[in-house]
Amino acid sequence: MRITIIFFILSVFFGCATTPKKTELDQLFEKNFEGFELPEVRWIKGGISRSFPYVTFDEVWDATILVLIQQGIIVRSSKDTGRIVTITKPPIAIFIERGEVVTVYLNWIKHLYRKVDEPKTVTAFKLDNVKMMAKDFFDKLATQIYAGEKWKWLKKE
Repeated sequence: MRITIIFFILSVFFGCATTPKKTELDQLFEKNFEGFELPEVRWIKGGISRSFPYVTFDEVWDATILVLIQQGIIVRSSKDTGRIVTITKPPIAIFIERGEVVTVYLNWIKHLYRKVDEPKTVTAFKLDNVKMMAKDFFDKLATQIYAGEKWKWLKKE
C-alpha cells in the first residue's frame, strides 16, 4: 500500500505520462494557419444543409458570422466564394449558396484531428453528437436570420 502511494506521489510531481501526439490541427495553430486552404465547395456540400427562404445572401452571411464567432475561431472566410472555416470541436466548413432560396451547407473537417506521427489515427466524434451540433448550429442560425424580420416592432426607429 505504501509503495502504491509513493509511486502515485512521484508520478504526480515528476510526471510519468507520455507526451500527447500532435495532430494536423496542432500544427496549423503553431503556424497561425499559414498555408491552410479553404475546402472545396463540392466537399462541403457532402455534409448537412438547410435552406433559408425570404432572405438575402448578405443577411445569411452576416448571421452565419455572428453565430460562428460565438462557437469557435473563424480561421478563413471568403464572402466571394461563400465559404467559412471555423475551429470548433470538431472544426467545421460552411458554404453559403446564393439563390432565390439561400442554402447553407456544413461539413466537419475530421482530418484535422489526424495524428501527425500516425496518419491512420483520427479522433472520432460520435455521429449522434455531430448531428446534434449541426441541428444546434442551424437552429441558432435560423433565429439570428429571422429574428429581425419576425420582431421588427422590437427595433427602435
